[in-house]
Amino acid sequence: MTRRFTLYAYKHPSGYALIRRHLRRYPHALRQHLLQELNRLVTYEPVIGIMGKTGVGKSSLCNALFRSEICAVNAVEACTRQPQRVRLRFGQHYLTLVDLPGVGESVTRDGEYRELYQRMLSEMDLVLWVLKADDRAFAVEEQFYQDVFAQFRGPIPPVLWILNQVDKTEPAEQWRWLSAQPSALQAEHIAQKQQAVARQLQIAEIDILPVSVRGRYRLSRLVEAMITRLPKQARSPLVPHLQNRYRTDTVINTASSSFGDAVVEVIDNIIDLAPLPQVARTALHAVTHTVARTAGSLWGFFFG
Repeated sequence: MTRRFTLYAYKHPSGYALIRRHLRRYPHALRQHLLQELNRLVTYEPVIGIMGKTGVGKSSLCNALFRSEICAVNAVEACTRQPQRVRLRFGQHYLTLVDLPGVGESVTRDGEYRELYQRMLSEMDLVLWVLKADDRAFAVEEQFYQDVFAQFRGPIPPVLWILNQVDKTEPAEQWRWLSAQPSALQAEHIAQKQQAVARQLQIAEIDILPVSVRGRYRLSRLVEAMITRLPKQARSPLVPHLQNRYRTDTVINTASSSFGDAVVEVIDNIIDLAPLPQVARTALHAVTHTVARTAGSLWGFFFG
């Protein structure tokens, strides 16, 4: 997939003027290269895959997290029999969600989907695999996960397993709607379900996040996990697309810190590859963190 980048620097010259001031010691060609790479960081377009059976609430979950409506929710028929690329825009920032067909519909379709998922994995920054909390078994997911991920040759994107609709966990009538919390007995059963899923799928329990859209339960925690698992360059560009309630201090601090780290890596890599004398290279490295701090201080300008 070809990433798209906007000429953000030319639309917002004031922020970049501050950075140019700190780059004045750099040779002109190197300075232009650095500005171009910084622009690519600011306008990076994350790609997130949404996987899971039909009816687990993928679309409802995405509609709860992001500002734009993702897909019409239909409880009767799958709205995602074909991969749906939804390109969201907020200001100069883009986010692509790939809503993938649900597994477990039929043997024939599952075979088609396995090939499809393997072709698409390399372009994903993160995969959200949604499970339904009141399902009794996850044999289909287990087989699908082993067939698709275990056999994939190449870097595997991070996967977050989402145990959705936990408000339906028995005894469902005990869900505390006013406080958006499970009862003590439900919380015990949710923890047991997490443990069971981890054992069956042979994944870490920490990678399984119980949530409920209808019950307004732990969606902020899910967003914080997403920001942590995304590659550094994808974290900040995700933030503008989030519903305001999920732009917590933890999310913003993680994203802004990662942006500063990514800027340092970009600058250091460019300096190391430049045909410069060692003395000049050392001098330029010395001002790297000053430039990165300046870029970090402008995080709100770029992503706020």
